Amino acid sequence: MIRDRGKMKWQGFFMSEHTELLKQIPVEYEKMKKPELDEQELEDIQIITMESLNYTTTIKLTIWIDGFTKTYEGIVDKIDHINMYIYLETTESNILKFHIHEVISIERI
Repeated sequence: MIRDRGKMKWQGFFMSEHTELLKQIPVEYEKMKKPELDEQELEDIQIITMESLNYTTTIKLTIWIDGFTKTYEGIVDKIDHINMYIYLETTESNILKFHIHEVISIERI
């Protein structure tokens, strides 16, 4: 009876570059295009941001970076109108800085 290594013998045919590319395929597949915001959505973002800044209300901020979205909760600490940044103080008392063009939605909590 001949005993071989089964599937293990095929692993030698993949180069390291191939395995790296195979690992990247699911990541590239999950990326999404940045949503286009209309004037009403931009106005809502501005209103809710200013409410959080002036009245220290908690918001949920969703940002888009390189095809992925991430959500943060906190209070707007300040707004840099010149460089177009929003500074968000999270519940852990960290201050995070986001470019205004990264913001895709804001909700009141």
